[in-house]
Amino acid sequence: MSAPTASTLAETDLYAPVRDYLADQGYVVQGEVKKCDIAATRDGKLVVVEMKLRLSAEALAQAAQRQEIADEVYLAIPRPKALTAWRRRSGHWLYLIRRMELGLLLVSPRARKASRVAVEQPVRIWDSVKQGGRRGAVVREVQRRAGDFNEGGSVRRRLLNSYRQTAIHIACCLERFGPLTIRQLHRLGTGLETRSALENSLRIEKWFRLKPPSTYALTDEGRAGLVEFAHAAEHYRLALRDREPEP
Repeated sequence: MSAPTASTLAETDLYAPVRDYLADQGYVVQGEVKKCDIAATRDGKLVVVEMKLRLSAEALAQAAQRQEIADEVYLAIPRPKALTAWRRRSGHWLYLIRRMELGLLLVSPRARKASRVAVEQPVRIWDSVKQGGRRGAVVREVQRRAGDFNEGGSVRRRLLNSYRQTAIHIACCLERFGPLTIRQLHRLGTGLETRSALENSLRIEKWFRLKPPSTYALTDEGRAGLVEFAHAAEHYRLALRDREPEP
């Protein structure tokens, strides 16, 4: 006999395995209590399990409502046939379940009793401390940008990070004043990333050309970049309107 799938099961088929699993851990278990599919108590602790045939936004919302009353809330769904492939496809759901501090049970109603329920994800209480490295990278990027040139939600277009903003600033300086040294660019306010932007652009986008002995000039690719990012270029052109390069 082939293994049952979500399409051949009813939510009630999940009840007995989950009930027995919790009872084996010393819980007093009842089905359908005040809109909870399963309510289980042990030593004053209340665990609620919502049984679903598949993960969905509606299922997560219902489980979140149960968190208002329960110490722990689990979703229980049928165990997928191809578990590894399912985990790959369902990564976004699994991440949301973890972040929402929910648990997930996989149920095989027709398996041997000892293996009918597996804890795919236990309830995890997240630490309120944020991920320092990634958080710091976001904060630094916000602080380094000179203007808000990216429209939130943009797709399929190149975005202006702090490095590219520096490159546009440099390109505007060279467009206005001709070849300049790194020191002159610094004095025009291009910032700490000036050297890096020049070197990366020479290697990757070819916006700039090094002229002996130590000045940089704008290339045709750089002029095309100013056209592509015209809204940012205009910001820097206005800022340079009353400036003159120092020796």
